[in-house]
Amino acid sequence: MEKFLLKLFDIKKIPTKLIFVVWLSASLILFVPEHFLTKLNLQDFLKDYGKYIGISFIISSGFLIVVIFNYVAGTIARKRFRKKIKKNILRDITNLDFHEKALLREFYINGKDTLQLPIDNDTVVGLANKHIIYQASSTGFTYVHGAYFPFSITEIAKENLTGIMLDLPHNPTEDDKRRIIEARPNWAKERSRFDNLLSSIW
Repeated sequence: MEKFLLKLFDIKKIPTKLIFVVWLSASLILFVPEHFLTKLNLQDFLKDYGKYIGISFIISSGFLIVVIFNYVAGTIARKRFRKKIKKNILRDITNLDFHEKALLREFYINGKDTLQLPIDNDTVVGLANKHIIYQASSTGFTYVHGAYFPFSITEIAKENLTGIMLDLPHNPTEDDKRRIIEARPNWAKERSRFDNLLSSIW
């Protein structure tokens, strides 16, 4: 019985549009000028059922107030959360470690916005938890050396990342290029060798 009552009065499961229609209808009947009720032949209806209409108005008003309050509170909470996440991202991209820089460079080396990354890799997990990258799809595939899923750099991180942050010179020398290639993650080197092998076969 208790569970039934909780479901019955669960605001989240009651259509807001239906509540609004009930509130609007009750408001019109209760507060419109009397001559409108006369034209609509609702005078007798109001006399007979006025108390029920009043109760409907009070209950629907209460529901709408709660819905509006929850919406405003949720909007404020989401804005604060996004602001906090942005602040953390801007802080974290200035304190990237060697492995994080190497992973993020892969997007620029490959010239892609989305890359297949090993989902169980510590660096991938760490950057995702910091909201610097995100899993772009729930569909992945398995190589001989692990499961890969598509990841992208979040917009905030992408807009604020610079070559300096990732140790990417604007005009790299041959030594710079060699250093960057040598510093690539092991999984990226294995992927490249695997892809090159497939290309040579086909």
